[in-house]
Amino acid sequence: MKCQRVTVFDGESDFMKDISSLMQTRLTTDHIPFLNSVAEVAAHNQVSVYVVGGFVRDLLLNIKNVDIDLVVEGDGIVFAQKLAEKFDGRTSRYKKFGTATLMLQGRPNIDVATARTESYSCPAALPDVEPSTIKLDLARRDFTVNSMAIKLSESGTFFLIDLFGGEIDLKDSLIKVLHDRSFVDDPCRLFRAIRFEQRFEFCIKGQTKQLMRSAIENNLIDKLSGDRLMNEIKILLSEVDPVRCVDRMRELSLLQTIAPEIFNDDFHWTIMKKVDSALAWADMIPLTKKPEAWFVYFHTLFMVEDDEAFEGMMMRLNFPSNIYFRMCSERECFVEAMHDLSEERELKPSEIYDIFSKQSSEAVILLLAACWNKRMKEYVELYFKKYCASAKIELNGDDLIGMGMQPGSSFNDVFKALRDARINGQVTSRDEEIVLVESQFLK
Repeated sequence: MKCQRVTVFDGESDFMKDISSLMQTRLTTDHIPFLNSVAEVAAHNQVSVYVVGGFVRDLLLNIKNVDIDLVVEGDGIVFAQKLAEKFDGRTSRYKKFGTATLMLQGRPNIDVATARTESYSCPAALPDVEPSTIKLDLARRDFTVNSMAIKLSESGTFFLIDLFGGEIDLKDSLIKVLHDRSFVDDPCRLFRAIRFEQRFEFCIKGQTKQLMRSAIENNLIDKLSGDRLMNEIKILLSEVDPVRCVDRMRELSLLQTIAPEIFNDDFHWTIMKKVDSALAWADMIPLTKKPEAWFVYFHTLFMVEDDEAFEGMMMRLNFPSNIYFRMCSERECFVEAMHDLSEERELKPSEIYDIFSKQSSEAVILLLAACWNKRMKEYVELYFKKYCASAKIELNGDDLIGMGMQPGSSFNDVFKALRDARINGQVTSRDEEIVLVESQFLK
């Protein structure tokens, strides 16, 4: 690669690396023309524009990444609008942070941000931001490997800007913070450090590891809102191998700090290591809805047998209300299903239907992981491939009224009897449904 000195910041010369040939080799054919067009818009509007973050990191690692983040030394929102006009797209604006999302047809959304500096009024607080330079914008980022940029305007287009040794840390497979207060300012970075370490098979060590341990010991996670904590856990559990991330959280005592209640037994860990196999097997079954893998892991992670301990943990973690109610509901159904499925006798088709019709797709995966055996797989397969379809009945409320029944809760008993009879093969037609209602409910 060709190296030269070019002026990047007013009154200051910094070492940069020409990576245009690397970009030509590693990016898809439509990326270079698109970035050239962005550079043209930047030149026309006399602003400096940079590609930053994960796109740059993954380019150097030779990993495909189609998510482009742009930083503008100027007004990011105005520049996003100029790009929307150029490419016939539209934008969503976030004035508080000087950012916008550019939406273009046939291309992933592009985040456009005003170069900014950040300050934190207290640990874990949302930052106060001010417009700034690319140098200060890169200095506010989480890790050195995410603090690089590619210039798209003026002299030095397609040159790598690396002020903090990010490229060297990539080569050495290291996750390193940029300053000592990194985890104090934003404890969410504890989760991100683990994610990147496990995703790329890198290593956290030295000062960064010591700073992590200090932040964990001082329980800075407790200062995060329930929404922010939930978001970081969700992203972590959405990784390709979330179990490795969870194991690393345990190793660093991060998980114990968040929820010590989950360490009372090993049930969670036994199930968690089987979730991936259950998801792969269930992918061959026509589930009514594709399960969210992260929520299966989330449910497994925070599954606590003791009701009081579970409720206390949920309240203390202050997860968003939709997650709280979903956890409570699905946990109740799971416990009931585990009890019913523990019976040694073979269940009737209608009993199998009753168990699984109450479960979400995620809970079904959880049941498979918890009871990974031939009997369970047969029940799941029968339910989705056969019993779901056979449970459909033909009579409705108007039919029952026409037969002389008074509307009320008894209708539920009738429909349940009809559905069970259909599933068990005792009724196969509308006429037979009528006979069943007359014999069981009208005499």
